[in-house]
Amino acid sequence: MPKGGGKIDAARADYIERRAKGEKVNLRELAEREGLSYSYVRNRKREEKWDEAVPPPPKRKRGGQKGNQNSKGKRNAAGSHKGAPPGNTNAEKDGAYSAVFFDRLSDEEKELVKKTPLEVRTALEDEMKILKFRENKILSKIADYEQADEEAVYLSATTEIRGKNNTTMRFSDSAFKRIQSLQEALYKVQGRIGKITDSLRALDESAARFELEQQRLDILRIRASGGVEVPDAEPDDLTGVELEDEK
Repeated sequence: MPKGGGKIDAARADYIERRAKGEKVNLRELAEREGLSYSYVRNRKREEKWDEAVPPPPKRKRGGQKGNQNSKGKRNAAGSHKGAPPGNTNAEKDGAYSAVFFDRLSDEEKELVKKTPLEVRTALEDEMKILKFRENKILSKIADYEQADEEAVYLSATTEIRGKNNTTMRFSDSAFKRIQSLQEALYKVQGRIGKITDSLRALDESAARFELEQQRLDILRIRASGGVEVPDAEPDDLTGVELEDEK
């Protein structure tokens, strides 16, 4: 087996994938992460021409580019107002930032919205359950990859490069790299679990302080009045008292 084995393949796939996304790649950090020497990775990159394997950037779309003001001050096709018509969803991206109109939701979506907890403690406890489930799943996957063979390679993505000769690029991960990614996700989940735990503790402490303050005010009220406040008695409750006074 050549020096580096599956590790250099994983390093190459990682380099090409990240460069295809426009990211800068530090070869020294990449080598350290894959457990390889920097000089070896640098030489393999030069010999195998990794940069030539990076897919070209997407073609520029037609139409006005960023900062173009050709349409400034013009009206839309309807001619009744500026901008898109009401209810237009052209600017939505994956539903993450859209302004949701309740009457446009499906029955399942409406039911989900109705079931979403709004009370602070209930919402926090609900999120905690989901996070604990995710934490358990991540730990389970990490354990699986830790038992995998060191030279195991996992397909992560494929990219088609169209040209004279259509080529399909396959990007792969090593078990070590996948463990690293899972650990990063685990740290985020556990960090959020810690914050929710602090929030729940703060709610308990606030409730306890409120109860103590209420008791303190009750004691001050009793001292100021000189006795214990009782509710006004009903007329029927005073009958026996009146009879004894008359005697």
